[in-house]
Amino acid sequence: MMSDEINKQTMSIQSMPIHSTQRPPWTRSPNRVRRTINVIGMLLLLTSPLSNATEFFYSGYLKSYALWQDEIEIENNPENISSQFQSQNSMRLMGSGYTESSGNVEAHYEIQPVYYSESIRENSGGIGSTLSLGSNRYRYKDLDVVLKEEGDHLVIWQNLDRLNYQYGNEYGDLTIGRQVISFGSARFINPTDIFIPFTISTLNQEYRVGIDALRYQAELGDFATLDTGLIIGEDAKKENSAIFLRGKNSIEGNDIEAMFIKLDDAWLLGGGIERALGDFGFWFETAYVHLDESTSDSYWRSSIGSDYAISDNIIMMLEYHHNGAGSSNPNNYIKLLSEEPYQKAGIFLLGQHYLIPGLTWTATPLISVSGSGFLNMGDQSVFFNLSSEVNWSDNLYSDFGAYLSYGDTLEYDISTQNVSFGSEFGAYPLSIYASLRYYF
Repeated sequence: MMSDEINKQTMSIQSMPIHSTQRPPWTRSPNRVRRTINVIGMLLLLTSPLSNATEFFYSGYLKSYALWQDEIEIENNPENISSQFQSQNSMRLMGSGYTESSGNVEAHYEIQPVYYSESIRENSGGIGSTLSLGSNRYRYKDLDVVLKEEGDHLVIWQNLDRLNYQYGNEYGDLTIGRQVISFGSARFINPTDIFIPFTISTLNQEYRVGIDALRYQAELGDFATLDTGLIIGEDAKKENSAIFLRGKNSIEGNDIEAMFIKLDDAWLLGGGIERALGDFGFWFETAYVHLDESTSDSYWRSSIGSDYAISDNIIMMLEYHHNGAGSSNPNNYIKLLSEEPYQKAGIFLLGQHYLIPGLTWTATPLISVSGSGFLNMGDQSVFFNLSSEVNWSDNLYSDFGAYLSYGDTLEYDISTQNVSFGSEFGAYPLSIYASLRYYF
């Protein structure tokens, strides 16, 4: 009986999402082919007014990741979370139609067949998750994330990631539909970037998750812009939607931005600066989030850092990040994951103070190596990301990398029969991957 309870607790922690609000994929109907056909028809209807387009562009990529993850140890528990292998594959199709006077259309659709050596139900995100499936919180309507399931080990994910209409004139640019909205000047953690940012363990970070919005960007001068928008979330409900206003300007070598975001029951006021200080690059970004009615307190998040080119081939970076929504006590980490900042505001780090060094080395014009580390200064745990890239031809690339961690692992409390974090990164499994990418 005790063993069953331990397994239940550890699976709950392993599968706990960081900032996703989607239902678990195995609760959905497995066959989504009909809906996919409907989406293709919708795309054709959308592009039909652009039949007089002067240009059409089609592109995409094929990617395959082979990933191995070590077991996750649980202190005071005889049974650990098993090691596993994943084969993550992806095909992304991208199309754009351009006209001289009627605007432009953009559409991206991605299919991800993924094989899990362990059961799909034990790979729903959380600790060690490397997939980015996004969230439908900031999408008005969306396809079901699961296109098809085959048994307990193979699932085909799908994502209609872009579907927008763009129109520009001398006054500015209007974009309506599914698009990317990201903010911030920091290199590693952006306090003002709250709409579905990548977590630090996501493998495929080439394209940010698209969200549904109406956005207008106006040029106010040679270097000044005004950026405003309405984000229309799931079912157009107020609790899933937001508005934002951002201004950017460059003054005497200082790139400055200020912004305001209004959520249903919270608002964010933030900004940042980026500039050169001699031979060093410098950035600072900060945001204050006020929660109107919540069990969580209002909080500040800030990032400050610098980079320096040691040589033509080597660049080093160092960033400090303060997360006012986090905790200095690992015993509070599980509770944090269910609170509003982690569910709505794109926060995924659980501690309060972080030191983040990084280094990139261009070994040859065709080979590059990079590494970074996230040190939680409170619980002394560390997450390392090491990777290399080889460019074989104009369209073919390969990657090899590893995620390593150090710190106290998960702990099982016999008296309360609960599992808790010993540290933030100590439970992250050793992960080794290799990938092949082809662009067309």
